[in-house]
Amino acid sequence: MINLTAKIKQMTLEQGKRILVTSDIHGYLSYFKKILEKACFSDNDILFIVGDMIEKGPENLKTLRYIMELSSQNGNVIPLIGNVDAYRLKLIYGLSEENVCGFYDYILNLRKWVGTSFYEELAAECGYKINKPEDILISKQAVLTHFEKEFNFLAGLPTIIETQNYIFVHGGLREKQVLNNSDKGVLELTKFDAFAEKTPYRFDKYVITGHWPVVLYGSKIPQMNPIINCDKKIISIDGGCGVKKDGQLNLLIIPDINCSVEEISYVSYDEIPTAYALENQSPSTDSVYISWLSREIRILEKDKEFSHIEHIKSGRKLHIPNSYLRNDTEAFDYTDYILPVNKGDCLSVLSQNSKGYIVKKSGVIGWYYGELS
Repeated sequence: MINLTAKIKQMTLEQGKRILVTSDIHGYLSYFKKILEKACFSDNDILFIVGDMIEKGPENLKTLRYIMELSSQNGNVIPLIGNVDAYRLKLIYGLSEENVCGFYDYILNLRKWVGTSFYEELAAECGYKINKPEDILISKQAVLTHFEKEFNFLAGLPTIIETQNYIFVHGGLREKQVLNNSDKGVLELTKFDAFAEKTPYRFDKYVITGHWPVVLYGSKIPQMNPIINCDKKIISIDGGCGVKKDGQLNLLIIPDINCSVEEISYVSYDEIPTAYALENQSPSTDSVYISWLSREIRILEKDKEFSHIEHIKSGRKLHIPNSYLRNDTEAFDYTDYILPVNKGDCLSVLSQNSKGYIVKKSGVIGWYYGELS
């Protein structure tokens, strides 16, 4: 059994180097490569990967091996462990007759979502196909033996890294002072849901985290871009890559270890089809966002394309495309927000219906009712 313990690392970063930070790649290797290209990543930069490198994407094993290769070259690529990375290790080593059926159901759900799973990829390289729960147990020993190097790499990753002005951790700090977190478990530190809302602390240094998709911090207008919380000194960067169909991979750009927070920027990447707006559009002044945290609805009337619903959390009544209904009591992520759009804006087109388009513009999601090129 691999020993998963919290590892705290302290580093002094060289002045004059850019610090790039990404997280929650979730097996989207093409996104990762493209965003590094977009940021003109080079050996002169320092790149932190703040956990959740695998699972929920199409190329999990390739992503892990690519990160292993990068981190072995020049010492300027520094990965940390995420909760999904840790969970997967813990589960693979602990597979048994008691839990294998639940894990098989999880694999089937991932297969429906994205076509593959981390364990399926591992088993396939060892010559096994996963068609029933028993196949998992049959392949387990071969997987543990063949991927010892990869598993040791993940298990050896730091949980927290503290530098002069920034702290990196996938989920969040349970205690204000970094070293006071040393007795916390890996999963306590990598899975801290809604950290920026729930922590009672204002930190002495900016804490940069992934794990919690930034879109979940909003209640009115859904947006996927990094959030800098100056009150608590927390920077949240998870753009929902791999977990949201309208998600993106974000990469924070810190020009220098001693720069001001106002100098921090970011780039993002997704592969959603784009088009150009042919008309101007003014934004709406009030809107509803139905998120994973507030997905409960009541259907008032259902037509062929749209349904009139009541959103339970807000009490608001609105029309929603039927394609956004999860079932009769829940909805997928949806907003009735009307985006501000100028003619010529590039829009990522998420869906189309008889009323218009649901699009993403510069990381913000909403409706566009005009024509597209």
